Amino acid sequence: MSTNETAAPDFSEAWRQWATQSERQWNEFFNQMMGTEEFSQSLGRNLDVFLHFQKTMNEAMGSFFTAMNVPTRTDVLALGDRMLAIENRLAALEAQLSAALAAAPANGTNAKARPKRTRRPPAAAEGETAN
Repeated sequence: MSTNETAAPDFSEAWRQWATQSERQWNEFFNQMMGTEEFSQSLGRNLDVFLHFQKTMNEAMGSFFTAMNVPTRTDVLALGDRMLAIENRLAALEAQLSAALAAAPANGTNAKARPKRTRRPPAAAEGETAN
């Protein structure tokens, strides 16, 4: 091989340069386009249409589920909130019960002692005299 022969062209390098230049041009184009007031208004209108469509679909599906007697997502979330509130109240009651049991005397007697029964019931008293 002589020194005058040129090396084969590097197609991968040419492709990288083309991709970089193309990306730079597209970025400039989209930045210019998105920077306009018309684009902002158009995007806002599209978002409004999407939100209206979503609201309409939610209402329609809610009506469908109600007609089919199936709970909606809102119903399930509300039920979850109610269950959480019940669990919290139950935990508070358990804590109060544990505290009350811990404060009770160790011998098992009630803190409020019952009065002693000194009189016998009438049936017991009659039974003794009849015998």
